[in-house]
Amino acid sequence: MRIDFFEEFPDERSLRKIKAINFSSSVYVAARNLREFYRYKEILEGRNEKIDVGWWPILKYSYYISPFSYSSELEKLVREFEERGGKDKLKVMLDLELPFLNKRLFVKNGLSFFRNRGLIKKIFENSFRYNIEILTAEYCSSNILRRKLFELFGVSYDIDKHPHKKIIMMYSSNINENKLEKIKRFVTKRANEHRDNLYIGLGTIASGILRNEPILTSEGLDKDLEFCREIGIKNVVIFRLEGLDKNYMRVIWKYVER
Repeated sequence: MRIDFFEEFPDERSLRKIKAINFSSSVYVAARNLREFYRYKEILEGRNEKIDVGWWPILKYSYYISPFSYSSELEKLVREFEERGGKDKLKVMLDLELPFLNKRLFVKNGLSFFRNRGLIKKIFENSFRYNIEILTAEYCSSNILRRKLFELFGVSYDIDKHPHKKIIMMYSSNINENKLEKIKRFVTKRANEHRDNLYIGLGTIASGILRNEPILTSEGLDKDLEFCREIGIKNVVIFRLEGLDKNYMRVIWKYVER
């Protein structure tokens, strides 16, 4: 199993954790533009030759990428892909979430919905020309109606129509036991359908943007990784790098490909 990591708040404290990773891995680091991203990439790859670094674009005012983001920010993101000229292969992780951090965006940018969804689709449609490999971080739900709404609201896209890899955020520390069992059944079904294009997001082992996310124990991570191995998941991404410690690493070493 390949085990990768998210890093939402790259700073000296979080980036030094890269030295603990002694196996091949990817780190998806949040940055507001390519210039900032390449600075983090140089630091991380300079400290650990076993890892490669992917870009997690963060929008300054919208934060998440959705049809309710500011059009100007989505246009700027598209321009960055176009202007880089496809010079080197780049992994890009699009965090597709609705703007619950700033609910006013639902109203403020509602009239731009279709235009914005078109801008997001443009990234998928031109990924070959941009020389980018797209991964999407998406909500995890076992409810069919809710999943249809995610597609309608432009925060989930069909793999067959828009080739990419999905990271389903199965953060068990945030999910109650009954709901988690339903989600595991859903994930098992999706694993059978899209095994090579399906990643599972696990965590959280450090807090995120909300700053109050429940933290997953090392025992909990062990159970989640065992579940992923049992259903044949080849790739997981752990949220987030800064939380790595000796206890988590002992668990990870049981599952990582070597």
